[in-house]
Amino acid sequence: MSEFTAEDEIRYPSGFGLGDVVGWGTTGMVVLDKFSNTVIKVPFDHNSEECLLRMQREREVYERFARRGGHQGLLSYHGVFESGIRLEYASRHNLRLHLGASDVSTAQRLRWAIQVAEAIKFVHDAGVIQGVLTCANIFLDACLNAKVADFAGSSIDGSPLLVIVTESHEFPGPRLSVQADLFALGSVLYEIMTGYPPYEELDDTEIRALYLNRKFPETASLGAIGTIIEQCWQGNYSGAEAVVEKLYMTYGHGVCCSKML
Repeated sequence: MSEFTAEDEIRYPSGFGLGDVVGWGTTGMVVLDKFSNTVIKVPFDHNSEECLLRMQREREVYERFARRGGHQGLLSYHGVFESGIRLEYASRHNLRLHLGASDVSTAQRLRWAIQVAEAIKFVHDAGVIQGVLTCANIFLDACLNAKVADFAGSSIDGSPLLVIVTESHEFPGPRLSVQADLFALGSVLYEIMTGYPPYEELDDTEIRALYLNRKFPETASLGAIGTIIEQCWQGNYSGAEAVVEKLYMTYGHGVCCSKML
């Protein structure tokens, strides 16, 4: 990716500038449209074929979701804007920023868990493998509802993944698979409940070696959801629907209610 040294080298969406930027990454830059309370995501580097390809992939994925009616656990899609896409604005930013707070109740953490699991079920039913599921790619709206995002590297209908998820969430098997997303979901649930990702204190090489030997962090102290996390890591669920059902069976609809506020 090119390194920018001056603001005028960056191609902002028409009508927007540096003061409107609310996020960026290796693929895209995100600006806030205050008038519509939506965000516009555009390629960070318009000269990079990789950035353009990822932006195209993300548009294709969101258009697939829109044709299927969308889902409350995903950022709503509002169409194309120039070289990018317009999405719902999640004003509380990413989930990871909130997980270390001591005032987050267990009930709230369980609601996030079920919201994310239900969203991943919808994603898989649409023929998409998310590919980079982490708490940094899950956002919160004004009512603290979880919204899975970042599909720039995802697979649609078996197309190649364009990114690799971080080691703490990477399945020690085929990456282009439902099981890989469910493994990452287990790591997301672990972080939601503990406040930190699996093996946070270890480097990537150490984590990879442990996972290859099927050695995962201790989860018994987390209670019933610890068992669900372990089953995700062990590959014992056939799909996200099984994870959702297990969460409801274990905690009941009252505690895990995923209805958006």
